[in-house]
Amino acid sequence: MFWILLDSIGIHVHVLRAAMCAQIRAKLTNHTPSPHYPRVLLLVHARTNDDRPVFSVKVALERTGAEVHTVTEPAEAERWMRRWDHPKVLVLLGWSAARGEWLKRLQPAAHQDTLPFLVVGDDAHEDRERMDAVAALEAGAQAYIPSTMGPEPLTAQVRNILKKLRIQAPPARVGEMETLCIDLGSLRVWILGQEMHLPRRLFCLLHYFALHPDEVVSNDQIADLLSEGKGAYLAPNTQVVKIYRLRKILERAGAKGWLETVSGFGYRFSPPKNTQNITKKSPQ
Repeated sequence: MFWILLDSIGIHVHVLRAAMCAQIRAKLTNHTPSPHYPRVLLLVHARTNDDRPVFSVKVALERTGAEVHTVTEPAEAERWMRRWDHPKVLVLLGWSAARGEWLKRLQPAAHQDTLPFLVVGDDAHEDRERMDAVAALEAGAQAYIPSTMGPEPLTAQVRNILKKLRIQAPPARVGEMETLCIDLGSLRVWILGQEMHLPRRLFCLLHYFALHPDEVVSNDQIADLLSEGKGAYLAPNTQVVKIYRLRKILERAGAKGWLETVSGFGYRFSPPKNTQNITKKSPQ
């Protein structure tokens, strides 16, 4: 009976984890594109089971100031290309021969013939990753970035592409002074008209929450944000302390209750509805 009970608990934990991963993936794909910022399309293998690499890559791309949309199927990527008219960069998480064939068929399209693309490794064996890198570069990739290199090279590569395309983002101040305003150039924040001074990590955390209002941000996502996508070790109480300090800053500005705890999942940032028009752009 004891072993049956343990098996039952294991099954329930597995099902809950799968449901949470599916929820995170759904969150990554539901953002409405902005016409004002460079657009980056992230194509992920549908078989990807661990959402942490997807989240890390997405955060790295958002740090370039781009609007990022995540898809799992080439057909869905093509629909977004038509909807966006022309994304500026295509990023593939993982490589396969099928992706190479799809790209060959994609190139003749009139509005996609200059679409640069990058490939990020997906933790493949070293020998396979070497072959994938060669195949991707021969197919025309601007770069192949092994998963072991971390997010910084990806951010740098995409920034360079955007610079070459002469599409620098518009002015860095976003949001409304009456509710929540974030100035990404000076790293200043106004909450309900009051300027609040935030250290860098809290600034990045508030910025991410503001870009994803009313969404549940998981503890793993927050840990990844605090480590700047590097997967670095964080002391057990670091996350709790940062959330506590951010809440205190919000409360001092009169924004008590904007940051809610969602027991067992993470946190939800729920500012007044008119803060949802904050345009997406990440700190440089």
